[in-house]
Amino acid sequence: MNLIALLLLSSLAAHPIAWLASFAVLFGMATTAFPLVPSGSPDQDTLLGEAANLPFQFQVAAGATDAITGGGGVLGVPPGVGGSVPICGTVFVTTAGVDAMTLATPVAGPPSGGKNQNDGLSITIMSTTAQAHTVTTAANKINGNKHIATFAGAVGNFVTFVAYQGIWYMEAQAGITLS
Repeated sequence: MNLIALLLLSSLAAHPIAWLASFAVLFGMATTAFPLVPSGSPDQDTLLGEAANLPFQFQVAAGATDAITGGGGVLGVPPGVGGSVPICGTVFVTTAGVDAMTLATPVAGPPSGGKNQNDGLSITIMSTTAQAHTVTTAANKINGNKHIATFAGAVGNFVTFVAYQGIWYMEAQAGITLS
């Protein structure tokens, strides 16, 4: 059994209510994400605990304008580290109309550097509505020469960006145009 499956199964056994609530979020019934390293754990406020939680965080973007955090905004900044929580995880865009989202510039450097750097971390933004949503970054922060990702307006359109040296690089997409 691979490590991810083992983690998921052990998390399901330890926190069945958290899993049920997480699925409810996907269907618009709640807006809370549950970390894999729970708040009662001695590792929760450590770099190890934060790093374990980051890839599994998610965000529901339901407004006309949303700042993308990938769910990282629900995590705390480890003591003595400073900075902000790295941006990674998944964003489900549920806005009935067009959502003009913003994506901050990733912090250059490996996450192991202890200053909430983003290199190698990824963010996936998926539309659950048939709208021409946009994701805007600072100038030239997508692939080094673009700053807007526009969704084609179909359910299931998505884009995955991976951070490296202060730039978001498009790793995968369906129905996305960069400009």
